[in-house]
Amino acid sequence: MVAKRTLLRWRGGFTLVELLVVIGIIVVLIGLLIPALRKARQASMRTQCLANIRSMETAQMLYASEQHNLLVEPGDGSYAVQGSWIGMLEPYAGKALVRRCPADASPYFASSYQLSASPVFRLTSYGLNNYVTPSHAPLGTVPPKRITQVRHSSSVIQFGELAETGSYAVADHIHVDDFYSPLLPKTTLARICGQMPVGRHGGTRNFWSGVLNFGFLDGHAESLAIRAVYTDPGHNRFNPAVAP
Repeated sequence: MVAKRTLLRWRGGFTLVELLVVIGIIVVLIGLLIPALRKARQASMRTQCLANIRSMETAQMLYASEQHNLLVEPGDGSYAVQGSWIGMLEPYAGKALVRRCPADASPYFASSYQLSASPVFRLTSYGLNNYVTPSHAPLGTVPPKRITQVRHSSSVIQFGELAETGSYAVADHIHVDDFYSPLLPKTTLARICGQMPVGRHGGTRNFWSGVLNFGFLDGHAESLAIRAVYTDPGHNRFNPAVAP
């Protein structure tokens, strides 16, 4: 008889205190799970973006093997639009190159951006380092035309990610020489953020710890904080003359 009464009480359900404890545990677990899921999603997008860049570097290597080691240029041939160099590389990739980073939220993929007198669309998340594009190299520099002219190819960036909004969002190369002003050296980070989405793949947004993906002339791609690739004109991994 006692056993039967105990069973009946148990079937009566949870007390209010027990429900509150369970709900509290669920809330805590959700609080722990959401940041983990966010980090996993961010890591997945970073990995996919790196794969995109590696494919571009592989195509560059094949392009160079047939073009006497030449580096691809912005605005080549009939592809005189943003992403022109991708159009030149795609025949060597064996497939269409993925032009968009999965973390890229630029509105210009879907709508036009008024640049000068002509509206243009964003065709890619990526841009060339202008230090390794002879036709757009900074004044006073001697840019390499061929990969073989770069001594430390594993240290020199070729591809980087473009800012999502503003005029640089529809550029096909990164204007690295505009990163630094000797008159306003403290504006360096802001200048970089105007051209690149600093922090897209980790670290702190718009800060020196912000992480981006980069492709290097030896064919590898890497996720690095912006402070690891640029400090000033004499210390960076864009200019082959000063790259470590």
